[in-house]
Amino acid sequence: MNSTLFKANKLLLIEKKEHHHTSSVNIPEEYVKLVLPYAGIHFRQDNDCDILTQNIAAGPFSVWVHDIFAKEDITLLPYTPYHIWALNYMYEDSLVAETRQKNSFLLEEKECNLFNLYPGVHSIPMEANKKILSVHINIRPKLLPYLVDKYPILASLQSDIRLIKSGPVNPLPHHINPVCDFLIQKLLSCTYTGSRAYFFIQRCCIDLFINFARQDAASDQPFLFHNLLHMDTFHQLFQHLLEHPHKNHSLAELSYMFFMEPAQLAHGFEQHFSMPIEDFITMIRMIVTYNLLYKSKLSLKDIMYAVGFSTVEEMVQRIECYYDCDIDQMR
Repeated sequence: MNSTLFKANKLLLIEKKEHHHTSSVNIPEEYVKLVLPYAGIHFRQDNDCDILTQNIAAGPFSVWVHDIFAKEDITLLPYTPYHIWALNYMYEDSLVAETRQKNSFLLEEKECNLFNLYPGVHSIPMEANKKILSVHINIRPKLLPYLVDKYPILASLQSDIRLIKSGPVNPLPHHINPVCDFLIQKLLSCTYTGSRAYFFIQRCCIDLFINFARQDAASDQPFLFHNLLHMDTFHQLFQHLLEHPHKNHSLAELSYMFFMEPAQLAHGFEQHFSMPIEDFITMIRMIVTYNLLYKSKLSLKDIMYAVGFSTVEEMVQRIECYYDCDIDQMR
């Protein structure tokens, strides 16, 4: 696809140094329901397109959400003022990005990619009547070592930190698996503001980067036929864990419940969701605990019982470590 066929060029901020935002009163009613309470908002509407852009700063991360509807054929011109890595998740439709070397790259619906982007303008043609939702999480590459110190599993990404051209870091795109969908849904439906939003969103970003790193590291491993054959079982297990976050299931218990050997269950779960069962149980338990702490009027002791911790001290220590926060300052 050649972008010269698309006459309307539309600048699309994917990062910026200064944060000037649109007042929500200037946003049409149909878009107001999409506005995130903790985000900076940028909105433009003309005869060619509607573009709602929202951004959130959370620790080393910068989250950008783009809702774009093309009324005519346009060319999006994504712009960043400095070198970033952008972990991108595509929803609703697909687009073809063009690099400065005139190579093209398909941004497929329900796929994710990590992009190395140097300062400047990039090019993405978009046909009339297309609508996309793009969520991407930016980090400046120089901050990656800081993350690796805290989360060593991200070390596998450091080998790509010196890429000299803009383009995808991963050779092949990865699927947006149910764990990513779950985290992005939590991010987009978050109603927190201030420091509560900051710590919650930061942890969602960390978990999304970790999931991508795991998926990327396992990309050359064959998907076992046994795991494909029992796909429904693994999705039932996933749903069961979501619905019972207060239960600290052991692998042996889950193996008995789902009629599968422990090693097979653990390996299949990680192949489908790019996350060990134990880590997934911890993640959903932490999310539920965080929500109860800041959305309910329950006492710490009542919350402890609700999420299945042994003591209040254990619960507080775990939540503060996981979210890198001080709950006394936010309650």
